[in-house]
Amino acid sequence: MKTIYEQEQKRSFTWRRVVENIQARKVTLTLMATFFVLSFFLAQVVLFEASVPFFLPIWALVSLRFQRFIPWTFAGALLGSLTLGLGQLMIHVFQGIFFTLQGKKLINKIPIPLFVLIDVVLIQVLWQFASYRGSVPVSVWLAIGYEGVLSLFMTIFLFQLFIPLPELIHKKWTMERMGSALLIGALVLTGMSSFIIGYVSVPLILAHLVIAVAAAVGGVQLSTVVAVLAGTVLSISTLSFSGMIAVYALTGFLAGLHKRFGRLWQAFSMLGATFFFLLYDRTLPLDSVYIGSLVAASLIFFMIPSAWIKDLKEQLYPDTTHVLLRRQKWMTEKVNHQLQEFQHFVDFITRFISDRFEPKVASEERVEALVTCQSCFHYEKCWGAKSNGIPSLIQQWEEQPKKARIQLEKKMQFKCVKPLQIMHELKEREAKRKLAYEMQHGKKMFALKLRDMGNHMSELMNNLENNVALYTSQEEEVKQKFQQCNIPFYQIDVLNIDVGQMEVVCCLPIEARGKMIGERLIIPILYELWKEPFEITSMKEVHHPYEHIQVSFKSSVRFSVSHDIFTSSSKNTIYSGDAHAVFQLHPGLLAVILSDGMGNNVEAHRESRRVMQFMRECLHKKMDPETTMHTLHYMMSLQDDSDSYATVDLALIDLQKGELWSWKAGSMSTYLIRGNEMRKIESKHVPFGFLPTFSIEAKKVDIKDGDILLMLSDGVFSANTTIEKQEAYYKKVLQDPTMSAEKFVKILEETYSLPGDDRTVIFMQVKHAVPEWSIFSPRQAAKFQEKMVH
Repeated sequence: MKTIYEQEQKRSFTWRRVVENIQARKVTLTLMATFFVLSFFLAQVVLFEASVPFFLPIWALVSLRFQRFIPWTFAGALLGSLTLGLGQLMIHVFQGIFFTLQGKKLINKIPIPLFVLIDVVLIQVLWQFASYRGSVPVSVWLAIGYEGVLSLFMTIFLFQLFIPLPELIHKKWTMERMGSALLIGALVLTGMSSFIIGYVSVPLILAHLVIAVAAAVGGVQLSTVVAVLAGTVLSISTLSFSGMIAVYALTGFLAGLHKRFGRLWQAFSMLGATFFFLLYDRTLPLDSVYIGSLVAASLIFFMIPSAWIKDLKEQLYPDTTHVLLRRQKWMTEKVNHQLQEFQHFVDFITRFISDRFEPKVASEERVEALVTCQSCFHYEKCWGAKSNGIPSLIQQWEEQPKKARIQLEKKMQFKCVKPLQIMHELKEREAKRKLAYEMQHGKKMFALKLRDMGNHMSELMNNLENNVALYTSQEEEVKQKFQQCNIPFYQIDVLNIDVGQMEVVCCLPIEARGKMIGERLIIPILYELWKEPFEITSMKEVHHPYEHIQVSFKSSVRFSVSHDIFTSSSKNTIYSGDAHAVFQLHPGLLAVILSDGMGNNVEAHRESRRVMQFMRECLHKKMDPETTMHTLHYMMSLQDDSDSYATVDLALIDLQKGELWSWKAGSMSTYLIRGNEMRKIESKHVPFGFLPTFSIEAKKVDIKDGDILLMLSDGVFSANTTIEKQEAYYKKVLQDPTMSAEKFVKILEETYSLPGDDRTVIFMQVKHAVPEWSIFSPRQAAKFQEKMVH
């Protein structure tokens, strides 16, 4: 037995679920009711007391754009047609059957409104010809013609008003849609002419209420247009044309004229127009029902919340000022962010140059023995503990101007046995020093020009900040492709167009096979547009604000690379001459850098770290890799007599397309092992700063599932065994599926006598990244069938 409390809890929980379900399906329920009511009243509209033309237009609209609401439309149209008789019901049924059977064949060839006209006229001609047994009166032929023409225009208005989902909900109202809505609403009111309760007529209440709301929203212009349109349609239905049009026109004009005085004055002005015509022309049908309906409409108008009128005004007359301000603010923030990134990069380059090539302090300089002196047999006499003064003379010679050097040169001739060679070497060293000073000046100028370029870019962006042109959306192009391929959709949103990070969201009908359409149709279309592989990241059924399937597509990362790194220094110190980095530039692009500085001391450690820092910063700032390599070589070549250089091995792995791009400057080879095959990517270029000239080329290699990539420094190679034998041993050892970087180095240490140098090994394995949702799966048997092409 459940307690009363538990029963109450269950009952309240059930009602809460019902309310939540109604809120989630609010749009669907609203459209159901709308099409039911429209089809019911449009199916029984009578104009000129003869034509009943408006069933087929609403049927055509729902059949082509809102198939889910066909049962409700059919039910409303069936009930509406029955109110006019069985014959009219049969005519509507035949029209709907002909449209359903022949519509798909002919709609692509002729416009929909024209096909509706043909359908209406053809069925009516056959029906009337059969009814009158061949002798159809002229008035009936005219009525058929009126019905066909009115059906054509009604189809145009309906398709203009009910645009496809979700534009129907989110798109701003235009004057064309508003006019179509008013005309269709007025025709619906003619179908409601029999709804009279006492002294109140439902269609008249609605007509005057719409006029009052139009006056509160749009003033004189909108209220007058609405009133004239409503009066025209209602007058045609009652055959009292000119007089009632004037009544409605004056009612709307006075209501809009008193907008600024409030709702009370608007209501009195509408009543004033009615009483004026009541005294002016007693032949007009301004009876107690009309006046009672006007009073009832005024009372309802007072009860409408102001927020509703404000929202309606925002829909019809949107204030774009705040939208433009938000857009301008967004563009300003975006431009400032990009400018700040560029400025940070310029500051980084400037600091890099300044820190790297800081001039030496004079106090730390000391006179060094010349090369000529070091090879002389009088070296100890000149440079030993009991020096004859040659070092001090050389220092004075370097510090004195040219005119004051003559006496010093004569003194050196008396004390030195090789005066000519010494003078030649001193002049050569002086020339190198001057060149170094000029190069130092050039480096400073380079840094200053970079800073000036950043300032110039900042000023230029500030000038263009208010005139930035937004790029056109890619969504229209995607929609055109979908329409060409006959893919049904509600909405397409392109959220990101950055390479490797593209994101597209498609809203498909609830009846569509989202997964099948997404993989077999949509993904190839997106790849054709952007040359970017995509994958489905999520798929869910959404009920708010309307029922649809939401499918999200993102740039597909088809491969994943797992890496293992082993590094050690030659003397087991905390610093090493090797430096490495593995990082992602974006989810589809992996960068691997290995640098080996000259030697294995602290200076080599700093050298390789600086190279690594510079390359990471440049790649993150989207600088071209080749430009980065040339820039780094230029900076390292601008050095003094200190012979310092570093090797660089840069690999960019495209995880989307399965490509490896390699740039090498004096580094060891990179090995790609695929099954029983091994490919070597060699380096033919010198290290950075080694020679004045420098060239670099990129090599591209395709990678596949199961490939093994090996990048290593020269400390792993033995000088006692040929390179070919060691590479053959690499190929054999790497067949072990449990191989790791540390295990690989330990095996080589046990097999060969490796040099006492820094060692770094980057061991990478390539695998397919297959999403769990995919309805396709790769064939494992075909993984290693393709041969390597050397």
